[in-house]
Amino acid sequence: MRAGRCLFPLPREVRTVAGMTGVVGVIEAGEAEPEGRLARRKARTRAAILGAASALFRDHGFEQTSIQQIAEAADTGVGTVYGYFASKEEVLRAVLEEHSAEAVARYEAAVTADTGPLERLCIALRTLGEYVAEHRTVLASGFLRGVATGPDQESGRWVEKSITHFIREGIALGEIRAVPPETTARLLVGTVMLTSLEIGPWRGGEANLDGVVETARAMLRA
Repeated sequence: MRAGRCLFPLPREVRTVAGMTGVVGVIEAGEAEPEGRLARRKARTRAAILGAASALFRDHGFEQTSIQQIAEAADTGVGTVYGYFASKEEVLRAVLEEHSAEAVARYEAAVTADTGPLERLCIALRTLGEYVAEHRTVLASGFLRGVATGPDQESGRWVEKSITHFIREGIALGEIRAVPPETTARLLVGTVMLTSLEIGPWRGGEANLDGVVETARAMLRA
């Protein structure tokens, strides 16, 4: 995984969301398009490629999806896909980054300047769980191919930092009971990830993300 990138968004209090990967376009010979129009066309083509790839990776798996299939689903050519991405792994990385950006937007739309630390913590946990559950197939492909680290490694560490921040802030404000911030954050993040992935004791059980988040709220409230 490229340095400085993470799969799950860290709230704005702890980091700034990284920009999306730039487009390396192929400019056709002939009269140049106006810069603004060309940029918009490139953005549409890139979005179509990523949308097609995301759906194919989810429905058929990474190994079973070819660049040819991605190009056909995006209504473009194989050469055009390679003009934007050097390999299928690069497409996968960009898909993961786009999913992460969507999770960032979802979190930021759910909080305001008046949202307290306990509520921010619960929203962050819910966003993490939804992100992992919605994209588990694509995430698994990334983990297996070194495009991303495992869900319990770098992504988890980034989220732990934000949860730790909220716990410390909540304790200082008297909103969250006195608990060990780092240990509690790691416990919460690990539980949400296992629940969303349905791993171990969470496989086929009655526990769900809503229940885990509300239990965390009840246990932490001062």
